[in-house]
Amino acid sequence: MMRGRAAGGSASDGVRVLVGAAALLLAGALTGCESAGQKAMESTADQMSVCARDASAVELPAAFPSKAALPDGYVVTHVESRAGGRVVVTAVSPKPFRATLTDMQATYARNGWSLSEGEVEADDAESNFSGNGLKGRWAIRAMDACRGNTAVSLVTGRAG
Repeated sequence: MMRGRAAGGSASDGVRVLVGAAALLLAGALTGCESAGQKAMESTADQMSVCARDASAVELPAAFPSKAALPDGYVVTHVESRAGGRVVVTAVSPKPFRATLTDMQATYARNGWSLSEGEVEADDAESNFSGNGLKGRWAIRAMDACRGNTAVSLVTGRAG
């Protein structure tokens, strides 16, 4: 259940908007393009994100590689399977932006991933990762609506 949604909207409407926003953000991140439309979607995603304390966790698919799992304590809020074996994951970290960044970098490096083409700004960061027969990209963003929490999105797919 999504709490704190806009008046008149249902929980499922909010989740759909968040998922759509996250998917568009990740799609743009994977192509290396950034536009005003993507920045607007990031703002929408931040506004629709649920705080970690209010998030309802969903399970990762059984086939999801354990080495691509998010750090402990993060709440996975949505998983979507895509063509070509890609999986899009939306989550929330109960930690501030800088601590989440450190977690993501350390966890992926420790699990055998090579991080590349990353970028860190004041309140958002992203990085490609590859290894373990897969490739992907993660993106994190400080959540204005949930101080001390960080929105996390990632997409994985087969390498090659």
